[in-house]
Amino acid sequence: MLDKAHTVKDFIINIRREIHQHPELGYQEVNTAKLIARQLDELAVPYQTGFAKTGIIAELKQGSGPVVLVRADIDALPIQETTGLEFQSRTEGVMHACGHDTHTAMLLGAVKLLKDQPFQGTLRFLFQPAEENNYDDPDGFSGAQRMIVEGALEGVDAAIGLHQIPTMPTGSIAITDGSVMAAADFFEIIIAGKSAHAGVSPEAGIDAVVISAELIMSLQTIVSRHVGPKDTAVVSVCTIEGGTAANVIADRVRVTGTIRALNDDTHQKILKLIQSRCNAFAVMHNTTIDFKIFYSVPVTVNDSEVSKVARASAQKIFGAQYVQDNVSIMGGEDFAYIAQQVPSCFALLGTKVTEGEAHPLHSPKMVVNEDALPMGSAYMAQAALDLLNSLNE
Repeated sequence: MLDKAHTVKDFIINIRREIHQHPELGYQEVNTAKLIARQLDELAVPYQTGFAKTGIIAELKQGSGPVVLVRADIDALPIQETTGLEFQSRTEGVMHACGHDTHTAMLLGAVKLLKDQPFQGTLRFLFQPAEENNYDDPDGFSGAQRMIVEGALEGVDAAIGLHQIPTMPTGSIAITDGSVMAAADFFEIIIAGKSAHAGVSPEAGIDAVVISAELIMSLQTIVSRHVGPKDTAVVSVCTIEGGTAANVIADRVRVTGTIRALNDDTHQKILKLIQSRCNAFAVMHNTTIDFKIFYSVPVTVNDSEVSKVARASAQKIFGAQYVQDNVSIMGGEDFAYIAQQVPSCFALLGTKVTEGEAHPLHSPKMVVNEDALPMGSAYMAQAALDLLNSLNE
């Protein structure tokens, strides 16, 4: 399969570069969807559009049998690219800084590889919008959630996906049983205060800035004192907004941040601890503090049986010595919602450049080694076939 993938390397890279130059945010991937549809038309692969606004589902079917889903996300990030690549983003303030352009191109490469392969059953290819956020979805759903609601997993017996990792060596892949990517929340805390003259009568006010400072320092002890040393979690406060003048006690402060955990129990524990501390500080200062989650994805958990098959597939493509296990990262991934519904495996693909500095995901300077892309396509195709065969046994 890898030899065949190398023959379509230019096909994969050219698609990736076209998508990279024209990135689109979640639920706005209109031109990206048109490009995907155009490629599927040229491959004569049937598909349906309109899932979750801009999502596409394509299928290859040979007789009756199990259904294996292969998924790629297609959206970009609100980041100004500074890579200096000749094909860097032409859209101001938007960049494929997470590599979803490579995921889309690799999946199209896998479709091309699988088109003439013999198999028994159905291969379903899901091109999913809005992985990075829920944007304007009326129910606050990310792209995976929305596509699931609209029937994308109907009849699916197993699913696979992958994420490129620009700090992991090219030529390697990681397939881990259990938790592979973290539960991730974006939170907002609104601290209500009471305005007063900060110099003449500070005692007449309720200082939302001081309360926010105390609360933030308290939040920093949640992981260090309430999460075990062998567990993994993060609580980060990232923005603070409040106050209107240098001599006026602030009557409102807005704090936002993120929570990460690789264990569902730990995740729920952290949420309860943050809420209890907000309640406690509100009582202490005779005010109100509102804590809410405005975006959330659960832990991405790989099924051991699906991972066993996928790991064997990866060894065929990369060689056993380049297939890692027990690798997890603290990034969030809405493939988690798919993995909650059907047995799944989510792999991490190394795309580290061989020259220059390797920048991490979501960096405005992130670049990938395009030599990894045919490997990713070959893995997707091989794992999809091997899963179908295992389900047919």
